[in-house]
Amino acid sequence: MALVVNKKEFTLGAVLTVTFFVLLFIMHTTNVISIKGKSLVHYTDEMFVSVSKGSVYFIPELVKIADEYVGIPLDVKIKKNEKVALLFEKVNAGVELKDGDLKIKGDLGEILKNVLNDADAVFKGEDKRLYDRYGYAGKEIIHQWWLSLKEIEGVYKKFKKFDEIKSLETLRIKALEPAFNFFDVEAASASQHALGISAIIVFYVIYTVWWGYAIYFLSEGVGLLMKKSKEKKEA
Repeated sequence: MALVVNKKEFTLGAVLTVTFFVLLFIMHTTNVISIKGKSLVHYTDEMFVSVSKGSVYFIPELVKIADEYVGIPLDVKIKKNEKVALLFEKVNAGVELKDGDLKIKGDLGEILKNVLNDADAVFKGEDKRLYDRYGYAGKEIIHQWWLSLKEIEGVYKKFKKFDEIKSLETLRIKALEPAFNFFDVEAASASQHALGISAIIVFYVIYTVWWGYAIYFLSEGVGLLMKKSKEKKEA
């Protein structure tokens, strides 16, 4: 028995499938379409990342949280190394490192404000001044701050300091993580790319429907479509 039972539908499905993958190849190469030396997929991906970065800058409002803790002492012991000890030393905190245990004494608010300053610098691509201050890369500094705050949260959990835990967690998620994830990405607003974003969404919908019809007609061509059976009439 022949595999193709509906030649017209199968041919249409095959054409849609081939053109779908041809267009997919074109979108991933710079040989046919090139925007600023990048493929269409690469360019649109960077555009959406830039727009995302423009929407996750919360540092100015987080400074208000840090200000609430100015004058409140921090006295904890965490498992850390010389790199982390240097971070706290630079904010005038007392540190004592012994056998991997780091004792920290300082002003919690001032420490958090410094954390936000470092996050702001990395977020804006100004990590060179952090390298000049600490001696290692901005992203590594942000990573070490993230780990340190996480461990301090663990210490606070033992003493049921839930307000402090929530504040530190907020700074980690809304300041340190965006700074790390969007480092070296140019921020942009959605309004700057409104036309491009709209065009991509419309194209994506059409392209998805395109693939759906390709599968549909191929299935109809080989007789795989399910059809509702006729109801039997009772005698």
